[in-house]
Amino acid sequence: MISRVRPLLFLLAVIVGIKLTEQLYGYFAFGEERVLVRGLRGELVDAGAEITRTRTVLDSLRSLIKGIDKDLELDDVRLRRYERNLRAGHITLPDYEQARTVSARYNQRVERHNAWLHEYEAVLARNHRSVDRYNTLADSVRNLAARMGDPYYAVPTPVEAAVERGLLKLDTP
Repeated sequence: MISRVRPLLFLLAVIVGIKLTEQLYGYFAFGEERVLVRGLRGELVDAGAEITRTRTVLDSLRSLIKGIDKDLELDDVRLRRYERNLRAGHITLPDYEQARTVSARYNQRVERHNAWLHEYEAVLARNHRSVDRYNTLADSVRNLAARMGDPYYAVPTPVEAAVERGLLKLDTP
C-alpha cells in the first residue's frame, strides 16, 4: 500500500511545484503590470463612482423637470382660458389680476425649468465623459490582465465602484 502512495505523493509534489513556479514567475515577471493595473483600477473605480453619482443627480433633475412641466401645462391652460375671455371681452378685474398672477408664476417656473434643464445638460455631459473614461480604463485593465495571464480579471461595475467609494450601501441579508 505504501508503495502505491509514494508515486502519487511524488506526482502531487511535482504538480504543486509547477504551479508554485508559475505563480512565482508571474509575480516577478509582471511586477510593473501589476502596479499599473492597481493604479488603473483606482482610476476606474473613481470613474465608475462618478457615473453612479451623475446618474443619481440626473434622475433627481429629471423628476424635478417633469414635475415643473406638469405645473407649466396647467398654468398654460389657465392662461389660454384668460386670454380667450379677454379677447371676448368677458374678463373681470379680479380675473385680470388672477391672470397676471398666473402669468408671473408661469414665467418664474419657466426660468426655473430652464435653469434645471441647463444643469441637467451639464451633468449629462459630465456623465458621458465619465462613461467614456470608465470604458477606456476598463479596456486597459482587461488588456493588461490578459497579458499577465489573467483574462478573467474582475473589473468592478459602476455600482460596485460606488459601493467601494462609499457612495452607496448595499443591503445584504
